[in-house]
Amino acid sequence: MKIKTILAFALLAICIATPCLSKEIKAKLTLFKSIEDKRAMIMKGRLCKTFLYIKKDLASLSDMRNRFCEGEYSLSLEGPVGTTVTLYGQYFFGKGRGYLVLTKTDDKKIQVSNLDNFPVERWTISHANKDTGGYEAFLKPSPGFKTNLASVQWNKIP
Repeated sequence: MKIKTILAFALLAICIATPCLSKEIKAKLTLFKSIEDKRAMIMKGRLCKTFLYIKKDLASLSDMRNRFCEGEYSLSLEGPVGTTVTLYGQYFFGKGRGYLVLTKTDDKKIQVSNLDNFPVERWTISHANKDTGGYEAFLKPSPGFKTNLASVQWNKIP
């Protein structure tokens, strides 16, 4: 009888805890890089990725082959309301070469095609439309920021 009681309580505990354990925050940042001159890139022998998925803090994007390829970044961000991502132009989350903070305000996927098309050092609200979800953005600009991303940090605002 005791074994049945213990098994019943164990089954009950598993049933109650399972929804909590499966609620993992699903956030995904995808960086896209438009390659300006693909022919020149091939002639130089460099193969560049045109997109990169980022799911955790990366203090350095130095391993990413794109850093030597010319072109501008754009991005898409998926996740629940309040998901925040900060893109830095300097390695190890340095602020010296600019940064961009994005915070989602709804559950829709957001897309940003021009990373430096925000007011300087001021929070901006972009409402959802048919193409993208809503978000808040803060830009600390620097020359060449949209072509030279160096690190990514989740859920922290500098």
